[in-house]
Amino acid sequence: MPSALKHTLEELLRVRRLQADAPPLRGQDRHLSPLPTGVPAVDNLLAGGLPRGQVSEVHGPVSAGRTALVVALACRITRAGALAGWVDPQDRFEPGTAAGAGVDLARLLWLRGRADPPRALPEAVAATGTLLGSGLFDLVVLDLAGVPALEIRRLPGATWIRLQRMIETTPTALVLVADAHVAHGPGGASLALTPGATRWSGPPGPGRLLGGLTSELRASRQALRAVAFERAG
Repeated sequence: MPSALKHTLEELLRVRRLQADAPPLRGQDRHLSPLPTGVPAVDNLLAGGLPRGQVSEVHGPVSAGRTALVVALACRITRAGALAGWVDPQDRFEPGTAAGAGVDLARLLWLRGRADPPRALPEAVAATGTLLGSGLFDLVVLDLAGVPALEIRRLPGATWIRLQRMIETTPTALVLVADAHVAHGPGGASLALTPGATRWSGPPGPGRLLGGLTSELRASRQALRAVAFERAG
């Protein structure tokens, strides 16, 4: 990231008085408690949610539910009073949709990518590191969906190791959203989603409405166990 942009982001984090989350409940250790997604089937599979202090990933094809699942996670975190960051090199994030799903946008920092494809991904990774280093966020999302696999492979080999080391002793979870497997930490989750069946309301015909979409999720760190969950249409 160019030094001027990095300085601007650091000043934003410092001067805008972004508040870390409220003091934890008495007896709660935020370094140990996972981050629940709010999707019961997924949280049961993950023994409570995504682990803190780890790089995790949620990947799958378009319409598999990858973004919806991470938005559900951001909803739980921001509604609890904590901060989330969403780094968006492809400018895919839709704040209106996220707000409709329950995300408190006042508790979410959205960093949009620039229209400069050769630099968008490296700058996004650098911005992610700056957010992680601030210590303010319970969740940081790096949205790689739609980024060509070749561009991701061009990143330095130590990229994910460096980000993992930045958070391994913190209560922050870094979640990568991608089309296919990218990376995860030694204790992180790797969630592979595939689209399933659709549910329609009313009898067959042009007037019926989409009632919901089913996704299947496989978690590689849970012995490839699989669960299905439904998203509202």
